[in-house]
Amino acid sequence: MPDSEDPKEVTNYELPDAKFGGGLINAESVNAGRIGGDITNIIQNVTFQKSGLSSEQAIRSLLERDPPFLLAYLANRREQELELRDVFEKALKQAKPCYLVCIIHGEESQSHYSFLQRLKNVYFPRFLSSNPEEIKIQEYHLEWPSRLKKLDNLRKNLYINLVDSILGYSSVPPEKCNERINDIFGRYSNPVIVHTHLMTEDWQHQGFEILDKLLEFWQDLHNKIITQKLIICIFIKYKAKRKKTTNKRWFKWTFNFWRDSLKGYRYQKTNRMIREYLQKRCASNFTYFNPLNIIVLPELEGVSKKEVEDWARSEFVKNIVNEAMIDLLINKIGEMFDSWEEQNSSETIPMNDLADKLNNLLKSLLTAKGGLA
Repeated sequence: MPDSEDPKEVTNYELPDAKFGGGLINAESVNAGRIGGDITNIIQNVTFQKSGLSSEQAIRSLLERDPPFLLAYLANRREQELELRDVFEKALKQAKPCYLVCIIHGEESQSHYSFLQRLKNVYFPRFLSSNPEEIKIQEYHLEWPSRLKKLDNLRKNLYINLVDSILGYSSVPPEKCNERINDIFGRYSNPVIVHTHLMTEDWQHQGFEILDKLLEFWQDLHNKIITQKLIICIFIKYKAKRKKTTNKRWFKWTFNFWRDSLKGYRYQKTNRMIREYLQKRCASNFTYFNPLNIIVLPELEGVSKKEVEDWARSEFVKNIVNEAMIDLLINKIGEMFDSWEEQNSSETIPMNDLADKLNNLLKSLLTAKGGLA
């Protein structure tokens, strides 16, 4: 069955502040801002709105503004993808629609959303087709009700948020919502992603049963929304330590220091308890939540110099940067890590910081003479 068009989709989608550097993106490659396929084909499908520019000139002009959004985020995360491989293949082979639940956790500096886009635009399409650039995967955000105090109302709130995400704020009668969602999901030939994001503060304020409650919600829904295979991504973002505050007035500095230190201690304590909780759940294989297929991926962590050097030698980078400049790129990566270790006493760089640094580095190389592949 071919993918049907979502009512909210448009022919062309304007990205004024897009990571691709602005311009008009062809609707065949961008589904209302949802990009599918590999990076090379994404670039080739860009329609750059400047008269008189050749295809190569248009691509060069685009790259000189910003490197492709996902390129820097392809450095590492191989451990998570390898863990996911067998479970995803098993889910695809099931004849009946099934729910695959991926629990992805790590500090908030590890760029969880970009990892989601990597799964959606690069990893899953390669599993689904020999022509991954033709694969479009629909995604929906299920908002977690962080302000909800009574978890007795959680299932109702989650369902309302799911309906709003899929159907929009429509006038569909409540008794018709499941039927309408099934109808929409049935339009897609590929699995659909639904993602939810939990913060450390949610565990602190609402208790350690929130993950079980969320899984129970999907377990119950499994019997009602059954026309599509779903990939349910649950992101758990650990709150990092607060940055030290400085103030000229010593008493305010002292107050801020102790306040932030106390908050940091509480965050770290809760983060440690969440990790232990996930370990216990893994040991039980989540059997209580059958028929859901649940996997906890290895924690998202900082990236090492070796991993970034391997990324620099990958086909993704070679398709963008002239191969003669790969050695220069690797040397610059070494300098970048030396500087980071000197300033932060760490041999790894969080993905958020790493992506910014790699984008700046790539931009400097791409604007250099002969830098474009």
